[in-house]
Amino acid sequence: MHKIRPFLRVLLVLFVFIMLHNAFLTGVANIFSLFRQNNLDELTKKSYETKIEYLEKTLLEYEKSQENLNIFDSTSHILSKIALRNIYDFYDYLTISTSSKVNDGAAVINENGLVGLVESANKTTAKVSLLTGKVNLSIKVGDAFGLLSGYDEKDNLLIVRNVNNYKNVEQGNVVTTSGLQEVEGDIKIGTVEKIVKEGVEQIIYVKPYVDFNNLNYLMVINK
Repeated sequence: MHKIRPFLRVLLVLFVFIMLHNAFLTGVANIFSLFRQNNLDELTKKSYETKIEYLEKTLLEYEKSQENLNIFDSTSHILSKIALRNIYDFYDYLTISTSSKVNDGAAVINENGLVGLVESANKTTAKVSLLTGKVNLSIKVGDAFGLLSGYDEKDNLLIVRNVNNYKNVEQGNVVTTSGLQEVEGDIKIGTVEKIVKEGVEQIIYVKPYVDFNNLNYLMVINK
């Protein structure tokens, strides 16, 4: 009988140890499960916060573009957004999406000034020739007229030619469309950065108002 009691004590100790061990493991498992769930909830929360922040930023950007572009309820002013911009002709062309067909030769602007001209279009998209590409555009600076027909990519300057030496052009003068072509006049392009005289011609380098590396919402003036 005396030999059985120590054995029972050992069994009791083992039983208590097993129960406590199982309880400990269950508790640890519950803690890790709760920890994982909390992490998952936190990640989900951050994901939703990021999406909400992106949507709010996009909405503010759209509202700002609407305000700055002075969009009216008119078929002559068509809001558009860039649909495609190829890295191989980044400064030559881009494709925009439109809510209705626009006319070839129509001016494309953003809130800062002239971006380019519509080269071709269908009902939903249009190909735009950028001022930094192969565009020949009649411009006006002061009382002088010239032809915008080049771009200095290194210095980010538009090049205007065919301005004779007899016209007074100064650094800082505002350059606009002339209105002599189909494009309406007085659309801002940029300011005179420097002037180089070659014979009877003044070559004018223009700092554009538009940042051609950062284009988003645009408007087509569909005359």
